[in-house]
This record gives sequence, C-alpha cells and structure tokens, in this order.
Amino acid sequence: MQTTELVTLAVVGVVLVIGVVSFFSSRIGVAAPLALTVVGVGVGAIPAIPHFEVAPSLVLTVILPPLLYAAARQVPFVDFRRNLRVIGFLAIVLVVVSAVLVGVFVSLVWAVPLALAIALGAVVAPPDAVAATSLGKRLGLPPRIVTILEGEGLVNDATALVLLSTMLAIVSTSVQSPSGWMIALTFLWAVVGAVLIGIILGAVSVALRRRIHDPVLDAALSMVVPFVAYLAGEFAHSSGVVAVVVAGILVGNQGAYRIRASFRLAESGTWRIVTLLVENGVFLFMGFQLWPVIGAVAGSGDLPGTLGVAGIVIVLLVGIRFASMPPLLWTIRHRYRRRAEQADKTAARFDKVTEEDFQQRAANFRQLGITSSPLKTFTRTMRARLGIVTSKDKAARDEMQARMTELAANPPAEPVEIDDTQRARFSRTFQNFRKRLDQQNNDLTAERDQALGWRDGVILGLSGMRGVVTVAAVQTIPAGAPMRESLVLVAFAVAIITLVVQGLLLPPVVRRLRPADDVPGDERTQLLELRKRMKAAGDTAVAAASGNSIKPNVVDEVNAQTESWLGRLEIWAVADLSDPDNEVAQYQRLRRVQLAAERDVLRDALERGAFSSESIDVMRTALDSEEISLDAVDGRMGS
Repeated sequence: MQTTELVTLAVVGVVLVIGVVSFFSSRIGVAAPLALTVVGVGVGAIPAIPHFEVAPSLVLTVILPPLLYAAARQVPFVDFRRNLRVIGFLAIVLVVVSAVLVGVFVSLVWAVPLALAIALGAVVAPPDAVAATSLGKRLGLPPRIVTILEGEGLVNDATALVLLSTMLAIVSTSVQSPSGWMIALTFLWAVVGAVLIGIILGAVSVALRRRIHDPVLDAALSMVVPFVAYLAGEFAHSSGVVAVVVAGILVGNQGAYRIRASFRLAESGTWRIVTLLVENGVFLFMGFQLWPVIGAVAGSGDLPGTLGVAGIVIVLLVGIRFASMPPLLWTIRHRYRRRAEQADKTAARFDKVTEEDFQQRAANFRQLGITSSPLKTFTRTMRARLGIVTSKDKAARDEMQARMTELAANPPAEPVEIDDTQRARFSRTFQNFRKRLDQQNNDLTAERDQALGWRDGVILGLSGMRGVVTVAAVQTIPAGAPMRESLVLVAFAVAIITLVVQGLLLPPVVRRLRPADDVPGDERTQLLELRKRMKAAGDTAVAAASGNSIKPNVVDEVNAQTESWLGRLEIWAVADLSDPDNEVAQYQRLRRVQLAAERDVLRDALERGAFSSESIDVMRTALDSEEISLDAVDGRMGS
C-alpha cells in the first residue's frame, strides 16, 4: 500500500475515532478530551500499530494558533476586562511561581542546571484552556468562572512559552544564573509587542471583512488571521500566542457589530468543525505518544524514579494552586470594598452634574484664563476623582481646585457664551465621562453579583488540568540536554494524570458544591429592558429616516415587530419588483436603518457593561437572524 494511502486511512480513522468517542462520551457524561486521552493511551499500547512523531514546531505553529483564536473569538471583552486582575494573577504570577518552585525542586533532585529545570517548570505550569472550559460549560459553571478559566488558558500559554524560550536560551549559551532583568524585559516586550501586533491585525481583519461581499473570501480571510498573527508575533521576537489571542478577542467582539451576520454564522460553523477535529485529535495523539516516552526512559532504568518525581511535581503544582486561592479571594473582596467606597464619593460629587452644568463650568474656567485647555483640565479632575491619577493629573487637579475656589468667591456676573463648536466638544467629553462612570458602577454591580466565594476557589483550584501545550512544548528541549527523556516523561505524566484525575473529580465536586449562578435570576428582566432600549432607538431612527417618499404602510410594518414576517410577505405579494423604489426595497432600506440603530444601542450597552454578556448574546443573535433574512430577500429581489 502506498504511503499516501496509508496517511489517508490514518486520517480517516482518526476522524472516525474522534466522532465516535465524542458521541459516546457525551452520553456517559465524560468530557471528550478525557475520553480521547484514555483511548489514545489504549491505542498506543497495541504493538501492531506503528508509532510516529510529530515535530513540536508543527504543534506550536500550525495547531495551537487556530485553537487559541477560536477560543478567543468567543470571549466577551467586557467580562475579560472585569476579570483581568484575576486572569493576570493566575496566568502570569502563578505560572512563574509554579515554574520556579518546580524548577528548584527538579534541580535539587536530579542535579540538572537550574535554567533547564525551570524550563521544565514552565512546561508543566500552564493549565490547558480547552479541557477546563469544555468541562466548565458542560457542568454549567457560572459564566464568571468559565471566563476566568478561558482567559487564564489563553494568556498562560504565552507566559510559559516566553519563560521556556528564555531558559532554553540560557541553557544553550551555558549561562547558569538567569538574569531577572533579562527575563523581565523579554517578557515585557513579548506582551507589549504582541498586543500591538494583535490589535493591528485584528483591526485590519475587521476592516477588510466589513467591505467583503464574497462569503468564500471572507471565510478564507478568517482562517488565515491566526497564522498571520502568530508568525508576525514570532518574527518580531514577541509572543505569537498573545498576538493570536488579542486578534481573536478583537475580531470576535468588534466583528459582531461590523461583519455581516451571515458571514459570522458561516464562520462560527467552520470554526466549530475545525476545533472539534483539531482539539480532540490533539488529546488523542497526546495519549497515543505516552508509550514511546515511557519506553525511552525504561530503557535507561530510570522509570521508577522518574514517575516518583512526576508524582511529587503534580502534588506541588496542585498544592501551589490551591494555596494561592485564599489570598486571591481576599484581594478581590478587599479591592471591591475600596472601589465601592471611592465610587460612592464620586457619585456624591458628580451624579447631579448635568451636561449644561459641565458646559457652563468649562466656559467659566476658560474665562478665568486657565493655562491648559479647560476641557482637558476638567476631564483630568474628574478622572482624578475616579482614582486615575498621574502626576500631570494631580497638578491639573490642584490647579482646578484653586480656580474653583476663585470662581466660587467671584462668580461671573453673566453666563459665558458658548459657540456651537465648543458646545459639541464639551458634549462629547461629558458623554464620554458619563460612560466611564457607568462602566465603573456596572463593573461594581457585576462584582457584587458575581462575588467569588470559597466554593468558586475550590473549583478554580481543581481546574488546573494540563494538556496540549505541555506535551508539545516539552519536546522543544534540546536532544543533548541532561536527562531529557526523563524531563519529557515528567511533562507527559503531569499532563495526562492531571487531565484524567482532576477531570474526573471536577464533575462530582461541582455537583456537591453547587456554586451559585452569577446573576440571581434577573436575565429575563434584563432582556426586556434591553429590548425596550433597542426598540426606542430603532423607532427614533425610522422616524428620522422616514420622508415623504416612504409610504405609511411601510413605516407601520417596520415598527410592527411581532408581525414583521407576515406583513413583509403581504407587502412582497403586491409589490411591483420591477420598480427599483418599490415597497419591498423601501422596507429593506428602512429596516436596515432601524437595525443599525438597534445594534449601536446594543454595542453601547455592552461597552457600558450594564447587562450580562448572555443577555447581549441573545439580542445580538436576534438581530443577526433579522439581518440574514433581509439579505435573503435582497438576494431574491436581485435574482
């Protein structure tokens, strides 16, 4: 049989195994990654099946970027921002601490260079995003826990890979003592450079796809973005992983309001198929590769000692993660109390300030001859009251306080005149400031409603399962490194044991603890209020866009939300489609104006954070369905 035919049979067999195991694992209540890992271990034990190796660079360059991009597309930016401190602690601080402690232990036990031991620690430190979030969503964990696990899994890979590459560079140059400044600067550029690259590529991708009308071209562009982002990040000597994550979050959140709904629907289906096959295929391969690694270590007679070290490393990693939960939860509660007190002070000072008051005060300050722009000075003062203080802001605030005292002592005899340009500038600044206040208040409300308790801490501690990155990254250790086979086996053992054991323990623990939902049952109320706001904005836009050329029955039909399909078909049945300005075309035009206004309100509500991401998704899906139906009617009219 030809090599090509063997490869084809292998691919077909893998796809069938993935499909069958995924189907039955859902029936028996076991997450697909766990079941596929066990199946891979069983298949790898069959002597008749030949073993093969996959280059680690292939996993890190070809497999990892689309997985991270697909996951990042689904992360709500508002939820990610609200939990950024928690995610940063788990994905950066905890990964570094775990890597160093594991490295020190391995270096003492096996007398390997400290840098090489820390490289192993960097490999086994990051939990896997796919395994934890797939379990979390299937178990019905609160959305905040799922967001934290997703964010941690997306960011911690970058921390681990940067630390790994730095340690391997030290090993290759025979430097035994890592430089803290070198590591810090390398990591800083890896993050900053990658964030810039991700933002640029994400923005370019959204801008291009917004103007594309061919669904095939749109799908092709969507598929190449993660690879371009990863390669660009690596070329700039920053983190390709971070670049992919940033691009994915930006495209997923900004594209929801700028890319055609039909294209996004097709894109979601494509990425679901890709992630299903690639994710599950990687877990199957991870279990399959265990036996050759065990055989390499057993041949040197170090198998019992290596497995013992692997067991201690697992206990160390789990212990570090659980030990970090109490101080993390205490810090979250302490910060919430401090921010709530500051918010109360801010509300007492600024809640009664109207836009007219702001405009008049800004004009009065200009008349007093303040050296800096009164607009900027007043804005900095309000920002300072929110706790966003720099040295420049503090100086501006002090100056403002002095001017305010002077103004109070000598008020102007008459209100200062404001021209239209100044009024528009003042209005934009005031609205942006009120939006910032709304964001702060809504963030505090969400923090209160989604407060993390000890049950959540236990679940977060038990969700530290390792996986794909651990197995792929450890194989980048140079072939001539001391005890390389044993280091590789430790990483494989940590990944497989934590994945299987913790993955099997997590469901009964979650059922036993029964963590509370994020929001105490007010989602239906949120949906009602959100729909009212969207309808009000849509009706206003329709009223503004309705001129004498728009027939009254078209306006009534656009506003009749509950009978939109029936009314549309009635208009379509009697319309003269040969007339380019017929009733259907008018309806389409007017309804798109209404949808655009409703989508703007939905986007503003998301940015302000007043509603849960789940409520936003429900409304966005409804708008997408309506937009797709309009596209279908346009297609029929054009045919």
